[in-house]
Amino acid sequence: MRSASRHFAAALALCGAWFMPAGAETMLGPVTATVTFNTRSADLGVGYTWGRGVLTYGGRQYPFEIKGTSAIAVGYSSGHSVGKVYNLQRIEDFEGTFWALSGEATVGRGVGGLLMENNDGVRIRLDEYRSGGRIAASPSRLTIHLLNKIGTPVVTASVGQKSAH
Repeated sequence: MRSASRHFAAALALCGAWFMPAGAETMLGPVTATVTFNTRSADLGVGYTWGRGVLTYGGRQYPFEIKGTSAIAVGYSSGHSVGKVYNLQRIEDFEGTFWALSGEATVGRGVGGLLMENNDGVRIRLDEYRSGGRIAASPSRLTIHLLNKIGTPVVTASVGQKSAH
């Protein structure tokens, strides 16, 4: 229980960082990676969230699963999230349990934000785009599991370049 209280307090402190001006992002440290993922949430008192995404880190892409719970939530929603990752030093540090204070009031479509942190100090700041009907306000616990720890190289398309003959 003491550990959960500590995580709740840390998540509460991080919430203040979500509302800081864009130029003050340095408080979170340097951006070290990016994430995109799709999730679904179904709730009746206790909520459950699941989905898949991709971490882009060090010129490679790493697919992952995300699963988690929230304490107080009712409804169903699905969403797409994009975000920045801070303080990721090793790919192994991305995997694990992240804590956040979250709130959602989606009726039809909505947008939101979330800031979460794991025990290795990795922070993820997300912009969420949700649809459905769901109300939630609680501490959340989300667990990320990497599906491929080797990753695949990021392929960038060249625009406007002509091939030499």
